[in-house]
Amino acid sequence: MLVSRVRGLLFLAAVLFVAGGAHAHDLWIVSGRYWLEPFETTRVFVNSGDVYPESLTLVSERRVGAVAVHGPEGVRSLSDFRIDGKSLSFELTARSPGSRVLALSTAPRRVRLRPAEFGVYLEENGLDSIRELREELEEADAPALERYSKFAKAFVDIGDVESMDQDAPWSRIVGHPIEIVPQQNPNRLVSGGQLDVQVLYDSEPLAGAPLRAGKAGTGTEEVILTTDESGNATATFTSDGRWYLRTIHMVRLEDDTEAEWESFWATMTFEVGVTR
Repeated sequence: MLVSRVRGLLFLAAVLFVAGGAHAHDLWIVSGRYWLEPFETTRVFVNSGDVYPESLTLVSERRVGAVAVHGPEGVRSLSDFRIDGKSLSFELTARSPGSRVLALSTAPRRVRLRPAEFGVYLEENGLDSIRELREELEEADAPALERYSKFAKAFVDIGDVESMDQDAPWSRIVGHPIEIVPQQNPNRLVSGGQLDVQVLYDSEPLAGAPLRAGKAGTGTEEVILTTDESGNATATFTSDGRWYLRTIHMVRLEDDTEAEWESFWATMTFEVGVTR
């Protein structure tokens, strides 16, 4: 009885306090194809890693809070997953033309980070305001207890979307606590094109959000942006290929017995110069 209880407590500790390395990975939805004909099927992968689109760790199905497809016909939930190596995956088949937004959220988790780990994490992700706040609170040399959750989107076009841009699904707000909302269909960009986006947190524009843009095959090379007072930013995409945008927002928690900080991670993926 006692042994069983101890094992249960150890398992709970492992769930609540995960390794900092795994926590630092970005979460991506990576579509096998970003443009399909009606009734075509592609496999979509949920990847967790440092270099897009590679997956270093498998995201457990138990960790996935919700996966939904937002399209012209409404919102459809997905729950039929399989494990492909270090990826969780599912099939996407769309019958009617139009854009689709694939949206995924994870359940919150907690992590305890050593002072140096937390400092590097803040620096690498452009969270200068949190680093400065830690210094003001005289916590720069103290470990950090953080709660975090991740939210990912991918944009896929089905058939002819040229005449369907008005109130198109690619422009919809899916309701994540933090999300990057494009102001044009990202899959219709061509090399050298620009994309206007708005970052929302709790449905409000997020000013000063660090925004990173990167392309598959370029390693950790990224374009660094910051949103303006209206949460807006404009990214230029210099070549065809699969691209992503990502951001992290962190807040200080007061009177929370479980964590001192809470972070919200968001990514979106799409393809510039997608082949039709």
